[in-house]
Amino acid sequence: MSVPVINHPRRKGIAVILTTLSMFVIVPMVGLGIDVSTLYIVRAKLYEAADAAALAGARALSQGSDSNTQKANAQTVATRYFNANFPASFWGATNITLSTPTIDDATVPNYRTVSITASVQAPLYFLRILGQTTSTIAVSTQAARRDALVMLVLDRSSSMNYAFQGSTACAILKPDAVQFLNNFAPGRDMVGLVVFGSTAYVAAPRLNFDQPDANGNTVASLINQISCGGNTNTTEAMQQAYAQVQAINSTSRANVIVLMTDGRPNGFTGNYTNLRTSPGSCDPGNAPLIGTLAQWAGGPNPTGTTAGLMNYSTNSITNANEGPTAYSGGCNFAGDLTKARNDLSGMPPADIYGNATAGPYSTYNPNFPYNGAYANLTGVSSPQMIEVASTNVLDNEGTKIRTDATLKPAIYTIALEGNSPGDPPDTLILRKLANDPSMENDPDATARTFYQQQKAQPQGYFADAPDPSQLFAAFNTIATQIVIRLSR
Repeated sequence: MSVPVINHPRRKGIAVILTTLSMFVIVPMVGLGIDVSTLYIVRAKLYEAADAAALAGARALSQGSDSNTQKANAQTVATRYFNANFPASFWGATNITLSTPTIDDATVPNYRTVSITASVQAPLYFLRILGQTTSTIAVSTQAARRDALVMLVLDRSSSMNYAFQGSTACAILKPDAVQFLNNFAPGRDMVGLVVFGSTAYVAAPRLNFDQPDANGNTVASLINQISCGGNTNTTEAMQQAYAQVQAINSTSRANVIVLMTDGRPNGFTGNYTNLRTSPGSCDPGNAPLIGTLAQWAGGPNPTGTTAGLMNYSTNSITNANEGPTAYSGGCNFAGDLTKARNDLSGMPPADIYGNATAGPYSTYNPNFPYNGAYANLTGVSSPQMIEVASTNVLDNEGTKIRTDATLKPAIYTIALEGNSPGDPPDTLILRKLANDPSMENDPDATARTFYQQQKAQPQGYFADAPDPSQLFAAFNTIATQIVIRLSR
């Protein structure tokens, strides 16, 4: 049975009519979409170029021996970066205009801004039927550079003599640390230096850090004189750096401590006057017995060689001065530092700066060698216990620095890995010292806990250098984080 076909003569051509009518809506919408997309792409690229120019200009404020030279360098570099990041005729843009970058160094003390204003004519396509062929896009952005007081703290312990690619980590460190100084402006920024093993050498911060001091040394020349050897008394170095920040006492500068280390802290400075096992023979004069107790061999293991009590300061960049501490006459360790265990009954509950040795860092951290436990303060013969105590005092020193509500110091840290496979840097303590915001969402629950405890404190940044060849990049990352801020 066939189905009859019914014709509707009056409906023929309706599709053509509807399509024609809808084109009056669809075509303008498509055309307008193309124009809007073009404007969006050009605007995004213009902002990208302006931001790059502002940031580069702010970084260039460190180049030059005086303020006028630094400003001129900033303007030149900013212009170059803008031109490099917004090529001519990008998506048909014309009349690309960059106003002369503006440098403001007078409005706020120790604070400079680089302001960028740019505009282009972006092409229009659909709107040309209305007589409009281009649209003006203008953007403004600004990068700020706060003058800084920077204390550069460098580890020169014996593990820094690790051989790497025909050189040593110690040798590679020097030029990389020197180039780090190029990120700061003589006459505006202040830079000082602490170099540490068991002892700490201190060069006070100064504005003319690129000029020879009374002894003929610049900060760069001091770095180039570093010789590596000894233990890792990290807390002593951090305390000395903090003391220099306190001495300058500037609230208008960015107060910054930058720590580079290749291992866990394995020694600290304590007062052992009341912990002598034989007070009559070990310093019969009962003078204060203060020095560095450290582990020499055994890494984080329970048994091994420990040593002390050593000096904790030196006046020479080349002489670590790690001999027996003052007032050690009659002590066994005066003739053999490894015999400190024969003179001392234990470790003090705090170092000489008031930082607790028994916790809390080790009690929160389940990772070896901490294992969620307090340090055994009788363990002067245990490299592991000395390392645990040394890490606790470093953690507490960091808390003391970050909670300075007046100076608001920020800590930045670099872990140089690969030098000590058996006792590598504790990257968690370095991230905690820096109060690195990446800890907030870390897969490790311990890192998240630490961050929640201190998230309101000044935030720094942690940079990892998997081997010495990557120190250069780590220093550059830290330098950019310290002083440059982008705003719109």
